[in-house]
Amino acid sequence: MKKIIGYGELMLRFSQINNLTIKNDSLGTFAGSESNSLCFLSSKGHKCEFVSAFPKNDIGYKAIKYLKSNNINCNIKVDNNKLGVYYTETGQNNQNTKIKYDRKGSSFSKFNLSNEFIENALKDSSYLIITGITPALSKICYKNIFSLVKAAKKKKIKIVYDINYRKNLWSLIDCKNFNLEILKYVDLLFTNSSTLCHVFNITLEKNTNNFFLESENAIKFICKKFKIPFIGLTIRNEKKLSGILFMNHRIFKGDIYDVDQIDRVGAGDTFLAASINGFIKKWDGQKIVTYSTSSFALAHTVHGDVNLFDDSEIELFRKNKSLKNA
Repeated sequence: MKKIIGYGELMLRFSQINNLTIKNDSLGTFAGSESNSLCFLSSKGHKCEFVSAFPKNDIGYKAIKYLKSNNINCNIKVDNNKLGVYYTETGQNNQNTKIKYDRKGSSFSKFNLSNEFIENALKDSSYLIITGITPALSKICYKNIFSLVKAAKKKKIKIVYDINYRKNLWSLIDCKNFNLEILKYVDLLFTNSSTLCHVFNITLEKNTNNFFLESENAIKFICKKFKIPFIGLTIRNEKKLSGILFMNHRIFKGDIYDVDQIDRVGAGDTFLAASINGFIKKWDGQKIVTYSTSSFALAHTVHGDVNLFDDSEIELFRKNKSLKNA
């Protein structure tokens, strides 16, 4: 079995919910977009490896222990810098979670990948997961992304990319310029219509009577501008959640869910990972989007970044909560 690689930063998360701070081991919880996806994929039996850097201290070693406890192999550099931290405050009435970062000067942001390291990391790999968060962290990370991606493409490793724009990390113009370049290499793309409108300064037609119209137009925009064979979009419209998928030149729509959203952070990572799981298992497009949308919606109903529900729980949630079944 070939491995799935994730290159990104694992951070320490502290969460404030109703004025209470949720902690684990008196440290908080460990999370990060790429590692969140790997945790889900590993739980489904895939061989996963995380490429990153951690500080040489108790927190760094606990982070490595966390990954290994989720059956993720670690290709890690340790140094004398720090682990990134972020603080979340859950939005009320299904509003966005407020996030504040403290990650400047982290071990990961200073980790310069050598050509030799990249070659070794990519051995026996089939997929490389990256996000648009990483290049915003430092010039070193920006360079690393392209070095990894170009080397991976030469080895015919599929590039999985989530645009994941964070306005508090870099400017829209820098983000747009990066995406115009990186999307030339991407095989499987994940995003949402709102992010596309922000990053590419476009307006997409939408209609309150057609829940999926804006996302369908987002897919058309991507297909016209870039040749990407697989596109997955999450959809959040107030309390309603869903997903849409472009695969084999067809669009597939997920079920619609109406749930009380306890914690939105990491739900998009679940959608990505669930889609990759189905793609690797050669499911048809409708089965993939049904599964990934159910996983995405379920992730909103619990605290924490990582969705480790088994497939029977995901299917039970779909049967009970999908508006299609109501």
